Parts: sequence; structure tokens; C-alpha cells
Amino acid sequence: MWYKLGVIVVLLAIFMYLSHRLFKSMPWKRFQLRRASIMAANGSIDKMLRFLERNRDRSSVSDPLTNALVYFLIRAKSFDRAEKIVNEAMTRGDDSGRALAQLGYIAGGREDPETAEDYYRRAIDKDESLKSTINVNLAALLIDEEERLDEAEHLLEEALEMREGISRSGVHVNLAILHMKRDQPRKALVQAQTAYELMPSADATKRSRAHALALASRAYVNLGEKEESRKMATKAIKLLKGAPADDNLVKELKHLAEGA
Repeated sequence: MWYKLGVIVVLLAIFMYLSHRLFKSMPWKRFQLRRASIMAANGSIDKMLRFLERNRDRSSVSDPLTNALVYFLIRAKSFDRAEKIVNEAMTRGDDSGRALAQLGYIAGGREDPETAEDYYRRAIDKDESLKSTINVNLAALLIDEEERLDEAEHLLEEALEMREGISRSGVHVNLAILHMKRDQPRKALVQAQTAYELMPSADATKRSRAHALALASRAYVNLGEKEESRKMATKAIKLLKGAPADDNLVKELKHLAEGA
């Protein structure tokens, strides 16, 4: 009897160990992320947030569910809540460059470029593998401030060397914005069109492709080619039908499509 009980205890321990490993495994995390994305697609945002909160690893911002939650909150401008999650992970021992980078992203969202830049540079010092992403964020800060544009261009060119395929599209978008700031519409046009061509034709990329087309449309205006500008703007408006979009972007596109 004691032998059978011992076997049961051992089997139960093995089961608990394997269950723990399963629920911590990346395939399981990816499955959970898919569930969360389905909730979001169905408009069940509060349900998705509760699901991510309940299942995430609170000790790591690199946990896919924690990372997804922080990213969503930042995009939703819930900066205090996002910061609380990152700080909790850091208190529990996460001293990663990714945690610092997320604090930089939050500071950028709060329109505090100096703090954001400090966090970004500290993140790179801790983990150089983050450069391909942080370089773009840093460059965007400098472009928004319209200062140190040469440094911003260098950061973006360095990021291009580290990226491949569709991931290069965001870099080209920022280069297009940079050249518009420098009053170089021809260069901006090339970068905007390159960004658009790199993105696959899918619902998930509609907003990003429309943004690239909007940049191209603005560049054509500055080149004095209003008809081409109208074509780009009209194409972007068609892309955004049925897709979530920034009201300001839609308003500008309609203005450009009318040839104003």
C-alpha cells in the first residue's frame, strides 16, 4: 500500500512539474496571445485586459503577455498603469534593458523626450540587441523635436542594417518624415513608397500602409505634383475603409484628396 502511495505521489509531482513547464512554455504563451487577440478583434477589450492580467508573469516584462499588456496600455495612453506594471516587474528582479526601453516608450508617450532618451540609452547600454528597435524610437524623438537630424538619420541607417523584410518598413517611414522636415520631398517620397511596398497586403497593415501613402501624398504636394498627391490620398482613404484609423489622418487624407 505504501509502495502504491509513493508511486502516486511521484506521478503527481511529475504531473505538477510538467504542467508548470507547459504553462510557462512559449507555445502555451503564443496560444494565450492568440486568445487575447481574438478577444480584441471581437471588441472584448476589457475581457482581453483581464485575461492578460490574470495569466501574465509579473516578474518579467519579456513575458509575452506582460509585454502585450504594456504595449496595449501605452497605445491607449494609460501611461500610469503601464508604468506600474513595468515597475512591479523591476521590483521583482527584472533589471533587463527591455524594462528600461518600455519606461522610455512610456516617457515618450508622456511627451517627456529627455527622460525617454535617457531610458533608451540606458537600455542600449544594458542590451545592445535592442538597438534595432530603440534606434528607431530615439530617432523619432529627435525628429519630433526637429533637432540633431543628422544623428537621427545615422540611427535609422544603422537600424536598417539590422533589420530585414517588413520590419524595415517602419525605418523607411521615419526616414520619410525626416526628409520632409529637411524639405527634401523627393527623398521623402522614395522612402515612403519603399515603406509601402515592404508591407504585405493584409488587414493588419492597412493603417500603416495608409500612413505611408499619406507621407507620399504630402511629398508630392511639396514637389508641385498635386494630381499624384490626390491619387495617393484617395488610395489611402480606400485602404482605411472598415479599418480603425486616426481621425486626424483621415481628415488630412480627405484634404489632400480634394487637392487642397
